Amino acid sequence: MTVGRLAPTPSGALHLGNALAFGAAWISVRNAGGKLLLRMEDLDRGRAREAVAQGQREDLRWLGLQWDEEVLCQSQRSYSLEGIPTWRCACSRAQRLSGACRCKEHPPEHGNWRFDPPPGEVVFEDRAWGTQRVLPPEGPILQRADGEAAYPLAVVVDDHLDGVTEVVRGADLLEATALQILLHRTLRQPPPSWLHVPLLLGPDGKKLSKSEGSMGIRQLREAGWSPDRVWALLLPLIGCEPPLERARMEPGPHWHRIWRVEEGANGPLLHPFGPIFGLDRKTSLPQPPPTDSIVRF
Repeated sequence: MTVGRLAPTPSGALHLGNALAFGAAWISVRNAGGKLLLRMEDLDRGRAREAVAQGQREDLRWLGLQWDEEVLCQSQRSYSLEGIPTWRCACSRAQRLSGACRCKEHPPEHGNWRFDPPPGEVVFEDRAWGTQRVLPPEGPILQRADGEAAYPLAVVVDDHLDGVTEVVRGADLLEATALQILLHRTLRQPPPSWLHVPLLLGPDGKKLSKSEGSMGIRQLREAGWSPDRVWALLLPLIGCEPPLERARMEPGPHWHRIWRVEEGANGPLLHPFGPIFGLDRKTSLPQPPPTDSIVRF
């Protein structure tokens, strides 16, 4: 059976980018007749809030994204490094980047536990982007000095425990897939399949964030939008026709990789911007396309 998951972090309200990724995950699972789980990724106890989690669940229900079974929470689980090659490091990011780190040769008593991955690139298939060849990051943190598991470890363990067979998420996490595949292999568990959906950028050229209030699902609800109106805006970005209940997705290279979201007189407007990699966030954004290519509702 196909098993997918929605995995929001309860540190801020859901926005249009979340809705696009979660909608794609919902459609993919429902098209396959599978099961969809809701997992709250609340490991960051300093930022996770139960009130925010409740608001996110309300927004998901309002959007029509119902899940199966009880809600899962990372904070209720424990994570072990057993079977994973790691080393302890007490260096700062600046020290590591400068080449001053010697923790592998002289392990400190305290510090973060870092993954020691095998050399070489990771090759995998993405359902929309095709064959990917990615070098994993060097020495990523799997467990922090305080004993708290880091996201790469937690998400891999969770997906295995929950029986997840496919992961659908935003394209900004495409490169992170390589590390997760390596961890799945290290733990001798089959990785899920992957599908990365177009990324939405705010007017400043940065990924939509939970602080981008004008693009929040709750703000659109309060402005009088209906769920159908939200999906009429978003579904064409993943090759679907509304309504959500009858949407069928056929991932392929025709997808635009990045969209810039702007506020129009009647709500958000979306401009296609092309590939996600190669976009230099430090320079000015490309000129927007002709008006007739803007997605409106």
